[in-house]
Amino acid sequence: MCNCNQQRATYSSPDQAHRGMVKVKLIEGSSLIVNGDVTGRMYVFRNPDDINWMDKRDAMHIEHVKELQVIY
Repeated sequence: MCNCNQQRATYSSPDQAHRGMVKVKLIEGSSLIVNGDVTGRMYVFRNPDDINWMDKRDAMHIEHVKELQVIY
């Protein structure tokens, strides 16, 4: 039986999974949904202190949103 997927998983690092992404934290309010201006992705923040990974191209356009904090 081939275990190619298991071997492949050992070669990938966690940093590669989030390359080009930044953490964004909901610091105010109860919930918030943001659509990315560049990628069109929907980012859902359900509870205060929720942290989501956001494409850094989208994060550049949400810095004016006072409820969110971008963590570089």
